[in-house]
Amino acid sequence: MNVIEIIRWARDEGIALRVSGDRLEADDIAPPDLLAALRAQQALIVEYLNAAGEHPRRRLWRASVSGYQFFLIGPCMSRTQALALLRWRWSDAELLD
Repeated sequence: MNVIEIIRWARDEGIALRVSGDRLEADDIAPPDLLAALRAQQALIVEYLNAAGEHPRRRLWRASVSGYQFFLIGPCMSRTQALALLRWRWSDAELLD
């Protein structure tokens, strides 16, 4: 089971996960099989949640190409992904947010 599946499983059980320093904390007691999965993948889950907090994902990004401003609308993507998508089409594109 991968990290995303474990996080979804915890969410489906009604357990909110958060990171405190380099530790993973839950707001409720997890079932034994979920707890075992969380412990086995704790370092990766902490890394994933930290990255998600540092790089929020959005569906809408303000962009500019040669002074022309517009909105890039699409699936949820991080700033890095949005910029890569823009620069794939326009090499001089910039994100304004």
